[in-house]
Amino acid sequence: MSRVAIIGPGRLGTLLAVACTRTGSRVVAVAGGAEQAREALTSLVAGARPHDDLATAVAEADQVLVTVPDDAIAGVVDELVRADALGERHQVLHVAGSRGLAELGRAALAGARIAACHPAMTVPAGSTDPDLLVGVPWAVTAAPADLDWARAFVEGLGGDAHEVGDDARTTYHAALTLASNAVGAAVATARRLLLAAHVDDPAAFLGPLAHASVDNTARDGAAALTGPIARGDVGTVRAHLERLAGDLPELRAAYRHLGLATLEPLKPALDPAVAAEIEALLLDTDGER
Repeated sequence: MSRVAIIGPGRLGTLLAVACTRTGSRVVAVAGGAEQAREALTSLVAGARPHDDLATAVAEADQVLVTVPDDAIAGVVDELVRADALGERHQVLHVAGSRGLAELGRAALAGARIAACHPAMTVPAGSTDPDLLVGVPWAVTAAPADLDWARAFVEGLGGDAHEVGDDARTTYHAALTLASNAVGAAVATARRLLLAAHVDDPAAFLGPLAHASVDNTARDGAAALTGPIARGDVGTVRAHLERLAGDLPELRAAYRHLGLATLEPLKPALDPAVAAEIEALLLDTDGER
C-alpha cells in the first residue's frame, strides 16, 4: 500500500486524492495551496491530514504527487530538497502536461524516483468522482527504470498510459490546449453568434455539430473539415465578414483567426488563386474595433 502526499489541493489534486484511496493507496497528507483548500480535501479523504509545511507532509509518505500549477513545480521540489525531505524511498511525480523531468531533477539527485504523468482530461471545479479518470489517456514520461511504477500509478487509476518523450511534452501539451481550449473558444464564439441570430437554444445546434466535427477531425484530420473555406466559397466568407463588421465587429477577429487556422491545412486541396483570395479576406482587419 502506497502512502501518498498531495502537494497542491486544487481540482486535479483533490480528484487524485479521492481516486488514490480507491486503488488501495492511503493518502496521509496534503500541503500547499490555501488552508481552506487543504481542509476541503482532507474532509473528503479519511486519514489525510493538512500541513502548512511541505517537508512535514512528505515525512510519512513514499509517493509524492505534485499537483501545483506548472510554474510552481520546481519551487516545491527545491523546498523539499533544501529541507532534506526527499530520498530513495520516495516516488515523486508531477501532473503538468507542459513540463517534463527537469522540474523534478533535484528530487532525482536526492535519490528519489521521478516521473511526469499528465491526464488528457479537463477536471471541472468540484469534481470528486474517480470514474472521471477511467479510460483517460495519460502522457507518461520517465527514465526506463521508472516506467513500470509510473505506468502502474496511471493504470491503477483506470487510465491508459502512453509514453511521451521528455523533449516532446511541450508540443504534446500545445496540441491538447488547442483541442480543449481553442475548440471551446470556437464553440463559445459560435454560441454568441447564434444568440445574435435570435436562436433561443444554441446547444441544440452546436452540441451535435461540434461533437461530430471533433470526432471526424480527430479520426481523419484535415480531410474532415467542411464549410465554405473547404469548398472554396469566397462569396460566403466575404458575406460572413461583412455581416460581422456591421453587426458584431467584436467577433470578427475571432472569425478571421479561426478561419485562417481552418484554411492552412486545406490549402493543398484548394485552387491556389481561391486560397489566396480567402486568405486576403481573412487577413483584412477593416471593420473591427
